[in-house]
Amino acid sequence: MKIIKNILLLMSAVAPALMASPLPENAELLATNAVEAHYLGTVKIPCRHLTADCPDKCNHATEVARFRVLKNMKYERTAKYGDEAYTPGSIVMVDIKNPTPGQDDEEIHRFIGNLKVGDKVRFTQKHYYGEINNLSEPFRPVTHIEVNEKQPVIPAAPPAPEGDYSVMPL
Repeated sequence: MKIIKNILLLMSAVAPALMASPLPENAELLATNAVEAHYLGTVKIPCRHLTADCPDKCNHATEVARFRVLKNMKYERTAKYGDEAYTPGSIVMVDIKNPTPGQDDEEIHRFIGNLKVGDKVRFTQKHYYGEINNLSEPFRPVTHIEVNEKQPVIPAAPPAPEGDYSVMPL
C-alpha cells in the first residue's frame, strides 16, 4: 500500500510538467514580469477575416482573460527585445482558448474559470521568442498564478418599497 501511495505522489508531482505545452527547443527567454493584478473577466475576440484561412482554419477567434495590473512585483529583462515592465493600470490579456507553449493550459484555464471579477491575483508571465510550426513568433506563457485576495461578496440591496414612483413628490 505504501508503494502505491509513493507512486501516486510521484505521478502528481510529475504530471503537471508533462501536461504543460512544451517550449520549442530554440525558445529564447526575453523578459519576465511578476505582477499583482485584479481580474476583470473574460472577453471573446471574433475572427476578423484577414487571411484566406479565415474563419475555419485560422485560430484568430479566441477568448482572453483580462487583468488590470496593480503593481509589478518583479521584472527582469534578459534580452534586448524583451517586454517592458508592466505598469500599474495596464491590461494584460491571457489566451484561455488556444494553447500557449510553456504554459499548463488546462490548469491555467481551470484556475481562471474559478475566479470572480475583482479577485486580486499574483501571476508570472514570461516573454519568449521562438520557432513554432516553422514560424518565428513571440509567445507569453503564464508560468505561475495564485489568488492573492478574494473579492468580498457584497450583499444585494434590499428591495425597493412598493408604490408609484413615476412622479416625484413635491
